[in-house]
Amino acid sequence: MKRTHIFPAALLTALFLTGALAACGDEADTPAVGSDTTAANDAVTTATETAETEYLHSAHLEAADFGGAEFHIYTSNNVNGMVYSILQNYAEEENGDVINDALYRRDRFIEETYNVDVVYTCDDTSSASQMANSLAKNVIAGDSTYQLIIQDHATVTKNLASQGAIYPLNYINTIHLDAEYWMPELNESNIIGNSVYYPSCMISPRYFGSVYIMMFNREMAAELDLENMYDLVNDGKWTFDKMMELGRLAVKDMDGDGKITGDGVDRLGVAFESHEGFVLSTGFHFVENKNDTLVSGLENTALIEFIQHFVDCFTEEGMYNIGNSNIDSDAVMNNGVALFTNPCTFSLEEYRDLGYDYGLLPMPKLDESQEEYIGFSQPWINTAPSIPVTITGEELEMVGTLTDAMVAYGYDYIKPAVYDNVVRLKGTRDEQSALIIDKIFSNVAIELSCTLWLSSYSPINQVFTTNLGKAEITTVYAKQKNAIEAEIAGIMSAYAEFEAELNG
Repeated sequence: MKRTHIFPAALLTALFLTGALAACGDEADTPAVGSDTTAANDAVTTATETAETEYLHSAHLEAADFGGAEFHIYTSNNVNGMVYSILQNYAEEENGDVINDALYRRDRFIEETYNVDVVYTCDDTSSASQMANSLAKNVIAGDSTYQLIIQDHATVTKNLASQGAIYPLNYINTIHLDAEYWMPELNESNIIGNSVYYPSCMISPRYFGSVYIMMFNREMAAELDLENMYDLVNDGKWTFDKMMELGRLAVKDMDGDGKITGDGVDRLGVAFESHEGFVLSTGFHFVENKNDTLVSGLENTALIEFIQHFVDCFTEEGMYNIGNSNIDSDAVMNNGVALFTNPCTFSLEEYRDLGYDYGLLPMPKLDESQEEYIGFSQPWINTAPSIPVTITGEELEMVGTLTDAMVAYGYDYIKPAVYDNVVRLKGTRDEQSALIIDKIFSNVAIELSCTLWLSSYSPINQVFTTNLGKAEITTVYAKQKNAIEAEIAGIMSAYAEFEAELNG
């Protein structure tokens, strides 16, 4: 069957990925998955065998024959210029890499099962914002070139949804959002009203690259004779205050200038990247869906108290926001001077080559009474399937069927390929960290204030970042309360109006 691919910069991307994977050496105690074609093929085989020992959703889908119709998909294989195997959405051919080959086989499964010709536009030259503006403009103008768009939640999908350019997926009869392969428990935290515009799913491996975690310097922890981090996690004692307690023990002036700076020389306690990750991990949300209505989580006095506690802790010496200008984040990470850092899982592919030993932890709980550890899936990486409103009638039914099948196949085969062979093995250096990864991904949440890019929350976010220690959260929220409530109400109204037109 003919396959036509519009593929800007794809060859360069493929070469980059192949070279990068070949250059990444595995640690002696880590299986060399992806280091050469044979090992990668073994990984694909292992993932396939694993899937085949379990219930296969893709084997139980309703059959259909679409008579050789073309299925046009728009996507990309990088995120604003970042190229990692776990950020890949499409594969032009098999090349021995476990993720690439699982994606390639997915599309062949769709073609062979439904008698269609999968045609990609893979845009690896535009930024996410450029894609968002171009796609929204074209769809609103009536362009039906693309039947499916696979892009990030917070820029492309958010732009399309906010302009009424894509369907809420629960409006499409041939998409089964309650099926296990759509991971409905995960998507409970990103429902707007009672509709799903931003589903996390295995149509893409990016979900597994989107979650914030904690990383600790094992060599430093051993030198300081700290308690076992994994025992803390497994015993339910890995909390925010325990993290700060241990972090304080690590802080040290290493260059003798009487100051603790973030220059990559002085030893730091905690260098964090995502304050949202800490808010969610301690059981809170900035925006929540309650009784089909979005509400501000800042009405919860416990969240306000936690924010103030967070600010007090991170204005201590040796505690840093790694994104601020007063810290050399690359030097801190590369030199291993922080006991705890807070990366996103897509970075694990890169961090395997760090010159020091590290372990992985979930984000900390609020206190020991909190039942579960909670991860935060950042929406600038996490990817959603979107179907433009220009697709209608029988074509819409077809696109829904094909999208649903891609997700089912992804759950069966891409999920184990990525999770077992890339996240748990290639991204970890010890068996215990690999087990911790299971805890991290057992309970992940979405934060709608990030997905929707609510401008009214900007002063709130600045309390954690540029105004850290300079602004008091109760005062900031009091000033922003009306603006936050008005913006949330406006979003609810706009989405409801759009859905009323769909129902009209």
